[in-house]
Amino acid sequence: MAQQSAHPAIAFQLDPERVGAVRRLRDAALKDHDGAPDMDRMAHYRYARLQQQIIANDCAGALIINSTNLLYATDTLYAQGQGSRGSTRAVFVPAEGRAVLYDWGKYTFGKRPDFIGEIRDSFATDYFISGAFYADSTKRWADDIVDLVNSLKLGTKRLAIDHCEPELAIHIANAGIEIVNAEKIIERAGAIKSDDELYCMAHTVAIAERGLTRIREKIRPGISEQELWSELAHENARHGNGWFDYCMLASGRRTNPWGGECSHKLIEAGELVGVDTGMIGPYGYCADISRTFFCGPDKPDAEQRHLYQVALENLSFNIEAIRAGMSFREFSEKAWPVPEEFWSRRYNSIAHGVGMGNEWPLIPFRADSLCDGDDDQIIEVNMVLAIEACIGREDGIECVKLEDMIIVREGKCQLLSTFPYEDALFR
Repeated sequence: MAQQSAHPAIAFQLDPERVGAVRRLRDAALKDHDGAPDMDRMAHYRYARLQQQIIANDCAGALIINSTNLLYATDTLYAQGQGSRGSTRAVFVPAEGRAVLYDWGKYTFGKRPDFIGEIRDSFATDYFISGAFYADSTKRWADDIVDLVNSLKLGTKRLAIDHCEPELAIHIANAGIEIVNAEKIIERAGAIKSDDELYCMAHTVAIAERGLTRIREKIRPGISEQELWSELAHENARHGNGWFDYCMLASGRRTNPWGGECSHKLIEAGELVGVDTGMIGPYGYCADISRTFFCGPDKPDAEQRHLYQVALENLSFNIEAIRAGMSFREFSEKAWPVPEEFWSRRYNSIAHGVGMGNEWPLIPFRADSLCDGDDDQIIEVNMVLAIEACIGREDGIECVKLEDMIIVREGKCQLLSTFPYEDALFR
């Protein structure tokens, strides 16, 4: 029998069979990812995916500058944080053949993939490095890129670029090259994961869940949100090091509305504590998991338990509902209907892709109509999605945030995240 809500304002019924089915998925979640990734095979898979998308979008090539996109394209890593600020490194990926890597001082570390045919010194158009000479550096780099496009003789002068200074785009366009946005190419390429990528993601998830375990064990009245969040960073650092897209941990009133990064606030007894990992692990892949805990020593009150149970029903329903072959629209229409009292505090999407961070697709609530342009897009096997649930009231004190990662399979999905739910809030 379904468990009747103790809250009088809503005739909500928690479905223990559905929650149990999701829990059973956890038992087999990582069995297909034992062993170790073949890094060379994974790099070639990603490069081939990029070239397929470049051809599908009728481009001669893609100039990739964003540091995360560059890692995806080349399997080379250097100063990710610095690289996100300016174009010190880049790669030109042609529709056919081998790439040209632009590297500042040729600082590429590790084995050079054989699909990188040449390494050239970066023109360093970032003002921090070039200063007053940045305009000249930008013009010389644009000329070099134009020569590469013209040398391909592919019958198209379209070049995809992800992020660059306006001057670079202007110079290239003035030379007769049509510039298009490379983000669609990169996002679509990354959406379907190889088995090696899935292993890398499972590895990051395992590290993140060790961090969540430390957070759960360390929660106590008087600890700050920042200190508590550092337990997650500790685990990431000691298992090979990566980085974080955000530092999201909030307690008590700071959970509502959800979305604040951790602060110096001291956690108090009786508060809910929510965390969203947003963690990039040693292989460059993300673990995006959310859990909500309770700070004792007392027991959660009826409202806290109710919010948690509704959030768990939301999460479990959508994990059970998603199937390969569904369109984005179909999934959004079949998703768990958020009750009106929780509507204003819902999350910004039902689900979103995960890879080297949060990725396409973002599947919004049907009422938000943000995916109308993707109506013909299908949820495909080996997509990795984060299923979201955020439950709170606009006039309430706290929100409950839960999130799990799934691999789309034929039939039921496969859970990547396996961290347990909170019995004290679930029962």
